[in-house]
Amino acid sequence: MPAHMPSPGRNTQQTPSTLVHAMQVLQITARCGHRGASINDYLDALEFSRPTLYRLLKGLKQQGFLRSSPVRGRYLLGYELLVLGAQAGNGAGLRDLVRPRLLALAHRCGDSFYLFARDGFNAVCLEVQNGAYPVGSFVSATGGRLPLGVGQASIALLAYLEADERSDILSHNAARLLSEYAIAVADVEAEIHYLLTHGYAHGVEGSLLPEYSGLAIPILDHSGHPLGAMSCSMLKSRMTADHKADVLKGMQDEVAAMVNKAHGLLYLD
Repeated sequence: MPAHMPSPGRNTQQTPSTLVHAMQVLQITARCGHRGASINDYLDALEFSRPTLYRLLKGLKQQGFLRSSPVRGRYLLGYELLVLGAQAGNGAGLRDLVRPRLLALAHRCGDSFYLFARDGFNAVCLEVQNGAYPVGSFVSATGGRLPLGVGQASIALLAYLEADERSDILSHNAARLLSEYAIAVADVEAEIHYLLTHGYAHGVEGSLLPEYSGLAIPILDHSGHPLGAMSCSMLKSRMTADHKADVLKGMQDEVAAMVNKAHGLLYLD
């Protein structure tokens, strides 16, 4: 066990509210970005006392989840989060398996390629590799989240779920899809049908990112359950019939080769 990690049985007085407060501190720190978060940043956003804040900051620093900024009195996210994040984003070894394949596709095709996985009612970006023609996306970096139903990758994640589970997700996300992305559930369901018929998704057109297009295919374990989705984003002007066919075949070949090579690694527990 690493020296900075608590031994079992310690911190027995920690309560659920303390955990929530600690998560809030980390979220505020993340929002403040490279400049770091100040004491006032925390106090302005939180409802607990200054002494409670100082105790949390001290504890989070001891655990490696926060570190001091070069600017006096400010805090940055700690490097321990990188260790945890690398493991969280690598379920079934998926991220390690997909990363070099995304890099090869980006180099060969020139577009932006992504790995997404489901996280509750959201799709989370686990990896992104940009080619010579990088484009904008609903997510700007690894760790970005979208409600399931937004973007072609989320269609690939939804399509192979059980019908009841998929319905629950879309019901939960419906209001947000419409208000924030101008996407109706009926359009998402139509795109899911398209994927199940043609083997790939091209996303639902909303009011955002009108100049971009993309493709996505599911990454299925050997039981047919979606482990993730591989997707590509590009300018609509690059989505010619030939380029579309080349990108789609490239993704399909990479996913098929990966699953065949991985054998039993790509099973859900």
